[in-house]
Amino acid sequence: MRFSDLILGLLLLAGAAVLFSAASGLPPIPGQAYGADVFPVLTAAGLAACGFILAVGSVRAGPFPLAQATWVRTPGAGFRAAATIALVLAYIALTPLIGFVATATVVLTGLFLLVRVPLVQAIGIALATALFTYLSFNMLLRVPLPRGLVEGFLP
Repeated sequence: MRFSDLILGLLLLAGAAVLFSAASGLPPIPGQAYGADVFPVLTAAGLAACGFILAVGSVRAGPFPLAQATWVRTPGAGFRAAATIALVLAYIALTPLIGFVATATVVLTGLFLLVRVPLVQAIGIALATALFTYLSFNMLLRVPLPRGLVEGFLP
């Protein structure tokens, strides 16, 4: 389904408001100039800015149907939609068992292949993204992600 940018912009604005509201209740970190709310509030501000830009751009562009289901007629669209849902469910089920890096690499590779990225490129980008995400969360943000065999070799 293709939605109007006006609808997507309004949804982003609503999501930003919810995120900002939830983040404003997070407690401060003792002895720090910033608290646990900084990253979510900055994310909410970015979402709000994107939502505003989308909504204003849509209004300026003129009338457009609020929703179109033209993707349904594209060959293989149903398979790709089902495969995407299956990959997300596989991520949820497998991450605690085999760790974040291995699961994220497999899932991202599958998603890249669905959008016709060449296999070698898909594997490389997926592995780099999974490692970058793991190291960012583990080392910078100090948020533990599920560990597996691969994570045993990482800091």
